[in-house]
Amino acid sequence: MPVTLLISWRLGDAYFRQSWNTPKSLTDTTLLLFAAGAVLFALGGMLPLLLGAGRGRHAASPAAEVDTWFLHRAAVVLYRLTMVGYVALAVVGLSRGARPADLLEALTSQDAFDSTLRTQFAPIAGITTLTQLGIAYVVVAVTLLTRQRDRYVARRLAVVLVLALMRAFFLTERLAILELAIPAVGILAMYAARRGRVQRRVTAAAPFVLVPGAVAVFGIFEYSRSWVFYSQGGGSFFQFVIDRLAGYYATAYNNGQLALTYGTSGVRLPYGSIEAFWTAPGISQLDLYGQLTGRYEPDDFGTILQQYGNPEFNSPGGLSIPFVDYGTAGGLVFFLLAGLALGLAYLRWREGEFWASLVYPVALTGLLEMPRYLYWGQGRVLPSFVALVVIAWLARRRVPTAGTIG
Repeated sequence: MPVTLLISWRLGDAYFRQSWNTPKSLTDTTLLLFAAGAVLFALGGMLPLLLGAGRGRHAASPAAEVDTWFLHRAAVVLYRLTMVGYVALAVVGLSRGARPADLLEALTSQDAFDSTLRTQFAPIAGITTLTQLGIAYVVVAVTLLTRQRDRYVARRLAVVLVLALMRAFFLTERLAILELAIPAVGILAMYAARRGRVQRRVTAAAPFVLVPGAVAVFGIFEYSRSWVFYSQGGGSFFQFVIDRLAGYYATAYNNGQLALTYGTSGVRLPYGSIEAFWTAPGISQLDLYGQLTGRYEPDDFGTILQQYGNPEFNSPGGLSIPFVDYGTAGGLVFFLLAGLALGLAYLRWREGEFWASLVYPVALTGLLEMPRYLYWGQGRVLPSFVALVVIAWLARRRVPTAGTIG
């Protein structure tokens, strides 16, 4: 967040217009507000660690007290439900006219952004939502694999990852693979930290490899997403990737400014921070948010981008959403409490509590993606959060006397 906020502050209106085809609406005052939210979030996250410094540092694996049979059964259920979701997604796409030839065309042309696949495979709440349980499956499966080798779990894990890669490429849904990879890396990092001093040092140096790796992965997916079109204007691909990556963050902050300026008038209720509630099956069909406010938030935000920004860069900005939903004071309180909750979850994971070992790796995705959107409030992550909390509760009931289960 500090780096991306600094980039957004230093770049002027001319650069915004030339590189990302949008005027710079972001003011220094709003940047300071976003920075204040980020600082409070960091302070909230550090507080549990400071109060619990040295207590239970890198305790034994939180899965140690949970029997392997239970974890296997949980993994099997999650995998089967995930596959039901993907079958439903395939049926939905076929019913809307998608054909294997369309996939081949997108693959050979390396242009998935302009294809009709995204429309044909657009998700349906309550039906294709089960695909998102793949996040929970990855968490349980990687946890299992840190305990022992299991070729069946590994094969199913590979299937889930490949299907997510297909979504990331054909549906230009890059988050589909990131929300699987980030929790897996988090679990492996904690596993390595518990192995010894050398492994902890290697883990501590991992960002020096993972950050350039993340840029490389971004470039790979951006090649088929936008480079095919923008390459016609000349320039190097490397320069394009760096500029495009900076643009996703800078325009997210800029879009946050637009939402604060044009999207807070009239009757409104919190939306972006609790989007999972408004888009849940049943509630979304009733259009409860529209019935209560007379607005349809996604369309309203899209209209703002059409008039004042660039719809191609449509990230709402995770640092702006709490301020849009709750005002200045409420947004600052939100960030402090969110940081406190995340810090507590991390501390409990480090101390070896099982529930935290399931929940925190998923929350980690939202931590890394916060400059662009508020991941924790989205409907795509709610099924996995619920599933993992249920698994943790069932595990606690199976071992009621184990203090490390949590």
